[in-house]
Amino acid sequence: MTLIKQKNSGIFQIRFMVDGKTFQKSSQSKNKSKALQIERQYRQEILDKKLLGVKDSINLYDALDLFLTSKIDLKSYDDIANKVRGVKLYFDDKPVNELTTADLEHYVLTRKQEGRAAQTIEHGIIQLRGCVEYMNRLDYQVPIIKFPKIKVQNQRIRSLSRDEEIRLLAELVPDNTKYYKKLTPFTDKPELMKQRQDNWDLVILLLDIGARYSEIAELTWQQVDLKGKTILLKRSKTNNEAVLYMSNRVYQVLKSRNDKKVHHKWIFTDKSGNNPRKHSTIAIRRAIQNAGIEDFRVHDFRHTCASRLVQNGMTVQETAHILGHSNIATTMRYAHLEKNQVAEKMKAVIDRFND
Repeated sequence: MTLIKQKNSGIFQIRFMVDGKTFQKSSQSKNKSKALQIERQYRQEILDKKLLGVKDSINLYDALDLFLTSKIDLKSYDDIANKVRGVKLYFDDKPVNELTTADLEHYVLTRKQEGRAAQTIEHGIIQLRGCVEYMNRLDYQVPIIKFPKIKVQNQRIRSLSRDEEIRLLAELVPDNTKYYKKLTPFTDKPELMKQRQDNWDLVILLLDIGARYSEIAELTWQQVDLKGKTILLKRSKTNNEAVLYMSNRVYQVLKSRNDKKVHHKWIFTDKSGNNPRKHSTIAIRRAIQNAGIEDFRVHDFRHTCASRLVQNGMTVQETAHILGHSNIATTMRYAHLEKNQVAEKMKAVIDRFND
């Protein structure tokens, strides 16, 4: 039987077998003659694909979801999920086989214009390449494209000087009057103040905790112990966690936010107030620019914290624990700072001996 009439809806379901494999779909029709016509077309499509070797097509978002599902057992699943969500923001949900090299180049250019680090852009390309390769293994139609090669400088370290930090925080301070000069009666001043307070608070946490942006943006109240002044930092990228003690100003920020809590779970929310904050850094990057700070990205707040730790007596191994690096080789980029500290200690020891 090729047509089955649904009892509840009266719509005909199409079902038949070809070479022992069952094919089924809804005709979306209550008219038997029309359903038979759709059945004949569907059967012919299946036979044509079999004879001509034509593969099925799949849309990009569905393909990315399938690709993500294949990674569900990996420790880095949450990190991959974040990257996949980010990729979807820059591509239309069209068939995977319609992706072009120009689409990928446009993605890279857009991300660069946004000020994203080369490594961040590369992560997006890696997910797309993995998705296309996985769809090919699943026997879907895939494009013949050339994936851009992103030059990543892993050893780049850019940290804020004390003077740069002062200038940046002066720009971000919520009640900075110069940002109210252009206000109109239609401007929602309380909402603007909230956004500026969020950016100020976020930057303080990035500076003093050394976490990745996503780890702070998605921080929950459950991870915060105001009484013990600790934060349980969960790192999706390396699938590890650590308990960190709050600096005085981090404690003040979190205590203030707790007193004016806007969500029972999330410390930072998006504009709706119902979800965790997304990767929204335009205002922070604008403040960096207005403060006259050059060649500095949001991820460099992490470098700033790490550099300050090493420059003030912490070893590379201790800093690796704070940053959550699973491989000490990643933290070795700060080793020259530790060597400088050791050289200064040597000088102090020799001077004391000579004196």
